[in-house]
Amino acid sequence: FDQRVESLESSTIQFETRPPGAEVYVDGRNLGATPLSPLEISPGSHTIQFISEGYREWTTVVEVVSGQSIRVTASLEGAR
Repeated sequence: FDQRVESLESSTIQFETRPPGAEVYVDGRNLGATPLSPLEISPGSHTIQFISEGYREWTTVVEVVSGQSIRVTASLEGAR
């Protein structure tokens, strides 16, 4: 009798921007503006974007591991 139990530990992600108030997008989905409470996120690769009027768009890709807590912090630069 072979029983496999897959670990389904949740992963969380937290966002912080300077200045606060940037719109947060994960894989193209708007999650609201910073600051946000930590959110559950599925393991794997995710594209994170911060968009704030008057500032340059900020984008990065994060690799989330099961059970991991991640904080994504960005200092937004003024648009030129």
